[in-house]
Amino acid sequence: MKALLGLHPRPGVGRALVAAVPALLALYLVARGWLYPFWPDTVGAIGHPFTADPDLGEAWGGPTLAGAWLVHALIALGIQAGCLLVLRALYRPGRR
Repeated sequence: MKALLGLHPRPGVGRALVAAVPALLALYLVARGWLYPFWPDTVGAIGHPFTADPDLGEAWGGPTLAGAWLVHALIALGIQAGCLLVLRALYRPGRR
């Protein structure tokens, strides 16, 4: 899996600590972006994802759950791509 992502482990505690930030951010964005409908403030709209919900009127992409979910997922995807680029830069193969 590591080779598929272009990651090649190299030693270094400092590098690992720096890499922990984008890795944890990417995991957090799975929950807040991709799993957006399952959060307590939006779970009530699962039964009607394409109709307006008063609780989602101020949400990015609202007032429908489908629109809010799409916007949150796209933003999460963009930030996760940036996280992967940072991880690849930290763990690119060493020069020989």
